[in-house]
Amino acid sequence: MMRSVSLRRRLFGVLWIQALILTTPPVAQPVDELGVGIFSDLTPGALPVGWEPLRFPSIDEDTVYSLVVDDDGGVVLQADSRMSASGLITEVHVDPSRSPYLHWSWTTGPDCFSGSWRDPDTDDFPLRLFVIFEPSGGFFSFFKRLRPGFRGNAILYVSDAPSQPEANRSSHMSDRIKIVPVERPEPASAWGQQVRNVHDDYIELFGRAPRDVAAVAVMTDTDNSRTECVSRFGDIYFSEAD
Repeated sequence: MMRSVSLRRRLFGVLWIQALILTTPPVAQPVDELGVGIFSDLTPGALPVGWEPLRFPSIDEDTVYSLVVDDDGGVVLQADSRMSASGLITEVHVDPSRSPYLHWSWTTGPDCFSGSWRDPDTDDFPLRLFVIFEPSGGFFSFFKRLRPGFRGNAILYVSDAPSQPEANRSSHMSDRIKIVPVERPEPASAWGQQVRNVHDDYIELFGRAPRDVAAVAVMTDTDNSRTECVSRFGDIYFSEAD
């Protein structure tokens, strides 16, 4: 009899522990980094999966993008622009209030032309990175409008010597595109490591809190200057903390 009672108690204890495990909600693990383009994990060759060309109807020649092996043996995204202009874009879904920090790296040749984002005739840059925010119509309606008639909101980071703060940092293309110049790598052919708080940048530029980030794009263009340039982009990701 005593053995039977002891066995029942032991069995009840095992079942109680199993029930506790099954009914206890899992603890959510914090997400520190959200990858956008982790090119270093990919195989060199064609375009990275999930990225597609961003073309402009008025431009005849596209910039050529491909994954290549860098001098240090890592895989990076290369942009080969020959009197051409086009970008490479990927869809993402990031809440900038939770993961506001955007990290990326880039480099370019020392002789690449860098113009003025204020002047449509010289608006060529070897290094551009767009952060595109979701409007009320959703990502896909924005994506269709991005080519002719830009009606969404975006921050465009360009490698340029930051000037004095200006009252108007709108692109000549649209006041929905705000420009943020960031320091050029020194020397020019070095890799520049960048970190920006896109949530705070958006509030400063647009005067209100942003919606979710819907897409990120990179771009190298030389169509206005009729020059040639090769640029490279390293890993791109968002994080919760700087």
